[in-house]
Amino acid sequence: MIQKQFLSLLLIASLSIISCGGNDKKDGDEKMTTTTDNKEATDKSATEAGDEAACGETAVTFAADKLTSDGFTVKYAQATLWEMASGDIKYPSVNIQISNYEREGSYLQSPAKDGDTRLIISVNGKTGEKITTGVYDMSVAGFGAGNNVSGGIETKEKNSGFNNGSGILTVTYISDSKICGTIDVKGSGDTFIKGTFSCPLEKSAY
Repeated sequence: MIQKQFLSLLLIASLSIISCGGNDKKDGDEKMTTTTDNKEATDKSATEAGDEAACGETAVTFAADKLTSDGFTVKYAQATLWEMASGDIKYPSVNIQISNYEREGSYLQSPAKDGDTRLIISVNGKTGEKITTGVYDMSVAGFGAGNNVSGGIETKEKNSGFNNGSGILTVTYISDSKICGTIDVKGSGDTFIKGTFSCPLEKSAY
């Protein structure tokens, strides 16, 4: 159901040690080299994931037409990792939903009551790559060509997208179960989303 509502917006390092004739290395030297390489790989992996301790809370401000975030209280914040497809092109995407109402059942429904508001933010990566820490730019072409972000603000009455949008989302931390970052994007008129997010992350079953 969720994908139906918003799909449109919407190494392990391999180490080897080769012994050559005339090599004066001792067994202990080889073990030291392997240990050092493993530590460097671990440090690199930790850097790519970011620092979980730096994650804050989900706190956003936004506006679209006459709608503002005045009085908006976050009651639901969740992210889902998808493998998206546009024709033969496949690319990774994290769909973030933030709302001032609770989920009912297994998914978050579209706003059904006056005052209900849902933010939907899609963090889209390059074909053949993963969503990692870094910058995702609203002005970058999508569909697997680059790291971009898209989004919308939905109420019972309407869905406001970010046409001709600009700005960036920065993923500061990501793991198999959590994603954190900051967002500062603008659309036409006074439409914008700005703030921080820290959401549980799950993998889509679809």
